[in-house]
Amino acid sequence: MPKQSFYSWIVNGCTSLNLILGLCTVLLSCHGYCGWAALCLLGSVVWDAADGFLARRWEVASEFGAQLDSLADMTSFSVGGAVFVYGWLKPSVELWALVPLACWCALTGAWRLARFNATPRSCGEFYGLPTTAVATLLAVGYLTCPLISCIWLVSGVALVATLMISPLPYPKFTRIVELPRWLWLALPLAGLFHLQWTVWLCAGFYLLTGPAIWLQRRCKPDLGVPS
Repeated sequence: MPKQSFYSWIVNGCTSLNLILGLCTVLLSCHGYCGWAALCLLGSVVWDAADGFLARRWEVASEFGAQLDSLADMTSFSVGGAVFVYGWLKPSVELWALVPLACWCALTGAWRLARFNATPRSCGEFYGLPTTAVATLLAVGYLTCPLISCIWLVSGVALVATLMISPLPYPKFTRIVELPRWLWLALPLAGLFHLQWTVWLCAGFYLLTGPAIWLQRRCKPDLGVPS
C-alpha cells in the first residue's frame, strides 16, 4: 500500500472515531449516563483535532475526507451536543423549555457547520463560536459542575448556541501557543487550587475574545474583518 494511501486511511480513521464517539454520546445521554457521554463528547473533539492536524501534516486532505469530517461533526457536535444537553437537563427542566433548547443547539450547530463549509477560510480565526468549542464547554461544564443552577445553565447553553451563528471572530485553538509562558504555568496551579473556577474563568475568557476583537475592529476599521 502506498504511503499516502496509508496516511489517508489513518486520517479517515480518526474522523470515523469522531463520528462513533458522537453516536455514543447520543446513546449514553438518552439512557442517563451523562458522565460517560461527556467523556465521549470530549473524545470527539480530540479526534476531530487529530484528523485535521494529521491531514495537514501528511498533506493527504481530500474531498472525501472533507465530506466525512463534516458529517462526523454534524453527528458529534450538532446532534450529539443537543442530545447531551437534553440528557443533562431532563431531570430538572420542563419539556416545554428543554425540547426547544435542544433543537436550537442542533439547528445553530448545523448552520455553523454549513456556513463554515460554504465560506472562505479566515487565517487564524473562526467566524462564530466553533462547534468544537461549544462541545468542549458542555462536556467540561458537566464534568466539573453537573449540579449548576438550571436558570444559569439554560441561559448559558442558549447563549453559546447563539454565538455559533454570530458574526463574532474567535481565535483558532492553534493560537494558544502564543500565550505567555507564565500563563501556561499559572493555569495548572490554579486548577489544583480550584478546578471549577479555573475552568469557568478560562471558558468565560474565550467567550469574551469574540466580542472584544469585534469591538476593537469597529473602533479601528482599517484592521479589517474576517471573511
